[in-house]
Amino acid sequence: MEENLKRILEEFESLKGQFVITESWKIERLVAIGDDDTDYYYITFDGRKFRWNTCVGRIIQLKNKIDHYEEFIRIAKLNHLDQPTIFGQDSSKESEEFKKQIVYLTEPNKFLTEVCWDLN
Repeated sequence: MEENLKRILEEFESLKGQFVITESWKIERLVAIGDDDTDYYYITFDGRKFRWNTCVGRIIQLKNKIDHYEEFIRIAKLNHLDQPTIFGQDSSKESEEFKKQIVYLTEPNKFLTEVCWDLN
């Protein structure tokens, strides 16, 4: 199990903050790795909530693989609740409050990495 976790964490380090395609065919930002005592998870963010995707599945990198990847970044800066300029206005205070609330987890769920709020 430790070897699997090592691979997962290495993959996370190379993809964190990027938009990826999840196993459920959603395009979301990879923001963390989690654990619930039974499985490891790619934690993705759709701009409003986290989604826990089992690491048994795959994620597909988009950055440097598709044209116009920057458009995902542009749209996220305008619409994702963690961004300090949501809807084109300064919302730094609201953004920080949102991040504090969303990272609250109940047992046995836990983050194995820091949440990466950067857009990459």
